[in-house]
Amino acid sequence: MRRWHSFLEIVQFPLKTLFVSTIFMGLGGLLLNPNLATIVSIDNRWVLTFAELLRYFGGMMIILFPLLVLIKALSKRYEDSVPVYIGIVGYVALHITTMFFSLGRLQPSAYYPVLGISVDLADIFLPGSGIIYPIQTGIISAVYLINVTRFCYHRSRKATDHGLLPFVDKDTWAAIEVILFSILGGIGISYLWPFLLQVTDFVFRFIASDITNPVNLFFYGVTERILAALSMSRLIREPFWFGVFGGSWIDNMGNNFLGDVAVWTAQRASGIYSLGFGRLITPYYVLNIFAVPAFLIAAYQTFTDKINKRRYFSFLLFAITLSILFGTLLPVEIYMLVATPLLYVIHLFTTGLLFATFEAFSVSVGYTYSGLELVATPASLIDLAIFWRNPMMQRSLTIILLVGAVMFIFYYFVTRTYYRKIAVDAMNIGIKEKQIQAIIEAFGGLNNMRMAHSSPNRLTILPYDKSLVDFKRVHLVGLYKIVETRAGYSMAFGSCSYMLRSDLVRRMRQQQRQLLDNTQAFEIITDEMLAQSSEQKPK
Repeated sequence: MRRWHSFLEIVQFPLKTLFVSTIFMGLGGLLLNPNLATIVSIDNRWVLTFAELLRYFGGMMIILFPLLVLIKALSKRYEDSVPVYIGIVGYVALHITTMFFSLGRLQPSAYYPVLGISVDLADIFLPGSGIIYPIQTGIISAVYLINVTRFCYHRSRKATDHGLLPFVDKDTWAAIEVILFSILGGIGISYLWPFLLQVTDFVFRFIASDITNPVNLFFYGVTERILAALSMSRLIREPFWFGVFGGSWIDNMGNNFLGDVAVWTAQRASGIYSLGFGRLITPYYVLNIFAVPAFLIAAYQTFTDKINKRRYFSFLLFAITLSILFGTLLPVEIYMLVATPLLYVIHLFTTGLLFATFEAFSVSVGYTYSGLELVATPASLIDLAIFWRNPMMQRSLTIILLVGAVMFIFYYFVTRTYYRKIAVDAMNIGIKEKQIQAIIEAFGGLNNMRMAHSSPNRLTILPYDKSLVDFKRVHLVGLYKIVETRAGYSMAFGSCSYMLRSDLVRRMRQQQRQLLDNTQAFEIITDEMLAQSSEQKPK
């Protein structure tokens, strides 16, 4: 788990970028939301242009999240900029390779113009016609290139100046090796990806075989959120939101609309509300408006330092407001996956249950979609408020609010319980006692601990005497980073930090009470001895 929690240090800044990008995309989507026009009419061309800019910028940064992780992972490991540079070159080479070796033979949802890469087959000497794009590999290609770049860079540092090509310097040799491995990786992905798509296609067809079955919707919800965390949500959204897997509907003009979201949007434009379509969006209202805020509130309560608590309170309100207005689900989910894996598994299961529950109660509320899937921001409070005016939708909306209230309580208490009771021993029974004893020994005993505070991922201890602190004295299990600050030694233990702090504070208080009791007992004995000695003196 130590290595897994250390990934948080790598994805921390990319996650912040993803959060900001989600804000930009959501704000742009909010300004362009047709439902907003019923409250505030926005006709200014500059405002609409800026809204489109924000929307597409945010969507593009979400697509490029794996590249941001790659850059951060390589820049964190080395002070040299060369690994970052060759890692980016390898990323481009891998995706170009997938483009030429797959040649558009896969389903359309498997491709995307990553970094704008594309080629018209009419301009090159390859068979076929049309424009081809790279395979959208998501986080998988980034993880592959992180390891390849590290391997090649370390290997180049050991190279001598008397090899086969002595005129090639170490950095260039590392770049050549990364490019070659990237091409091989791209070829491998091109030939392996069809087998992966066969698996996903089997799952998709099982779900689509009876999309009104709650069990099928359960698997849809779990699969969709896993693919979203892997930056490959387009694989499932394209065929279900805008394809035959999501159902179809023919309007009075004979136009055939395919996909759950496309049909809902078309029916709303025609003034029709039909139960059924919108089922693939409904759970997002609960997740965005109730579940994410509950998780954030419970995680915020692990801050025990009043200064940090005041500093992050404004962020808490900001994040909750944004989640309610246009959703910040993806950044929160990736944070869960890295920082609290067990909570992420519970979240996946709960998401599947939401899809199944709403389908079982025939509750389906979509959202008015406009633009591309890339910039979709489903299920906001604005949509909910506007739809409430429709009497035919009030039953569904009432059930959504009731389920949402239950989910708020559930997410809050599950998250709170995890941080307070489960985070340490969930995977390794008995490890908490080892961690506590090692921390006490590293700080020279409980007597040297002046103050202890925690946050969702860090334990901070202020010693009385820093000279007694020695982290080399013991092995601190689960610790992946130590930073000395004015508040003390900030130690990154991950999600178990709050539990460790609670146990340490309890032991510190017990020792203080014991010292106080010993002091009081000593004073009583001293007083009795003085009294006895005074009685024995001759009068």
